[in-house]
Amino acid sequence: MKKCAILAFGLFALLMTMSDVQAASWQEGEVITGAFMEKKVDTYTITIEEDARVTFTLKDNEDEHEYSFLTDYNVMLYDSMEQRIASISTYRADDDQDKTVLPVNLKKGTYQVKVAGTGIDSQGDYAVSYKTGPIEGNDLESNNEKSTATPYNLGETYQGDLNGSVFSNDYDLYKVEIPTFGKVKVQLQKTEGTSVGNAHFDMTIVDEKDVNRFSLTSFYGNPNDIEVLLQPGTYYFNIRLANSRQAIAKYTFTTNFVPLNEQDWESGRNTSIARADVLENNKTYNGFWYSSPYGHSQTHDYYKYTLAKDAKVTYIADSPGTKGELTFLDENGVQLPYLGYANSDTSKIITTKELKAGTYYLIYYSRHGGRKGYEGYNLTLRIQSFSDVPMTHLYYEPIEVLAQLGINKGYPDGTFHPHEAIQRKHVFALLNRIEGLTLPKIRTMKTFKDVTAKHPNYPEMKAFYEAGIIDGHGSYMNPGSNLTRAQLAKILVNTFDLKMNGAGINFSDVNSSNSFYEYIQILASNGITIGSNGKYMPNDPVTRQHFSVFLQRTLELNS
Repeated sequence: MKKCAILAFGLFALLMTMSDVQAASWQEGEVITGAFMEKKVDTYTITIEEDARVTFTLKDNEDEHEYSFLTDYNVMLYDSMEQRIASISTYRADDDQDKTVLPVNLKKGTYQVKVAGTGIDSQGDYAVSYKTGPIEGNDLESNNEKSTATPYNLGETYQGDLNGSVFSNDYDLYKVEIPTFGKVKVQLQKTEGTSVGNAHFDMTIVDEKDVNRFSLTSFYGNPNDIEVLLQPGTYYFNIRLANSRQAIAKYTFTTNFVPLNEQDWESGRNTSIARADVLENNKTYNGFWYSSPYGHSQTHDYYKYTLAKDAKVTYIADSPGTKGELTFLDENGVQLPYLGYANSDTSKIITTKELKAGTYYLIYYSRHGGRKGYEGYNLTLRIQSFSDVPMTHLYYEPIEVLAQLGINKGYPDGTFHPHEAIQRKHVFALLNRIEGLTLPKIRTMKTFKDVTAKHPNYPEMKAFYEAGIIDGHGSYMNPGSNLTRAQLAKILVNTFDLKMNGAGINFSDVNSSNSFYEYIQILASNGITIGSNGKYMPNDPVTRQHFSVFLQRTLELNS
């Protein structure tokens, strides 16, 4: 039986490539008759004046052959571009033993209809007619190409028809616009009252570059769904019916779209090293896996992170309701030696590694990959560059952010000295490490008694002086002096050209006669400082941890 079917398919494909005689015009209601046999194709043209549901009726032949398909014939419908958009074979496995009926929604236009046998030695007589009526459902043929895809509105329920003939390549294409990053849930099933036997509906979705984003199978037409993350853009839903002897199969699909803040979520595309999402330090990312016994499963996500210097890295992963596993890879995608993975007996994983500077990858797996359903998780990476600034430190985040930017480098012994007062020369050295910072020259460096060209920080102090950001004090630059909070306000405002941004703060210890008043108010109006207990403490020295707080807020403001 299988061998005959293969031979039949091969001959059928050959017949479809043969040149046809000039097509005869076929009118609605007219019954066309003829004989089908090996290597013979009859061709007709029909013209549909308005969009309509066109119903074809085929007279079934008596089944006198051991293999029923050898006495069957096909009616195939082609569009003006000679693309086959529907086909039907005579079908006797329904309640009507005399005829087979196929309805199809057609756009107005001219179509070719070809009649041929279904296989080797197929022969007999055919009788076919058609009539037009109101459109039913949502798919409108031809919709097999991107240029002719049926527009789909998110959140709505659509119904369509697919021809289940053995030789059918019928499929429906829907064009879907995703307005913003978000989560899309799609459900696919057979329409109530439809039987698809042992066949199944398949849905795939591709983007405009034909990259496959997900697939979904509705086995035996039973409901199946999937949840995926999609970036904004245009997508195409492609729905097919696996080989079946059905004359027609009706499907229903619907969607639910939830917009999400992209900054808080995985991209949904991070299924390989090449597509890994970038992990930022001390930021929690939300994500999910989806596993299904039929069709698409995404049970792991890839992330990438880079260490500017040797550091202790802590990973915090939590997948409520299920269990996950972390795998750690080097920049070449090779699993790290010595416990290159981590899991837990609970949903939460907390593990720490001491790593050299470089690029690394992290894979977060679902340990229940075969279980159908949606599994959400969150993932946080925390880097500890300095032994005296653990994750529990009050100012861990700003200090570590600047460390990852290559601004905070600490001391040779791996410490940061967060409570130590910062000296003026160190401030200029740190600011000079900011990527992309430009200091236009407006004057020439003058001579200071305490700063010569041999000073290790002379180039930075010279650049800031020539840019008009600092003036020194008479003939002295005082590079080894502690920086005051008032002086920091002036340096930040001048370096980043900050302006007033709304109301400032009336600090009880800084009145309008203070020479630094305007600079302090600019910082306050931009949320860079809030003071303490209504005071700014302008003459207090700036500690290294507080300098990190001020600078990190300033950089965020200018990002």
